[in-house]
Amino acid sequence: MAETLKLTHRSADIRLEPGTSKPCLKCKWGIEDPTDPSKGQCIGSRTKMGSIWKRLIKDYYNMTCDKFEEGEVYFRDHV
Repeated sequence: MAETLKLTHRSADIRLEPGTSKPCLKCKWGIEDPTDPSKGQCIGSRTKMGSIWKRLIKDYYNMTCDKFEEGEVYFRDHV
């Protein structure tokens, strides 16, 4: 079983799971960092006012969370 290191970012629960089958890379809410593809951002959370709350992802290939959804985000989902 893979060792799980739990990193909490405010109320969102992003965790490092080496070799996970649900990495941020495959999640519709993940955005790859254009300057460093091993890192990224998550746009799956919103503030109380409804605006997007971006979370930084330190390891885009080995981190996951409970909001994982496979697919692509539609334009209106992040406007």
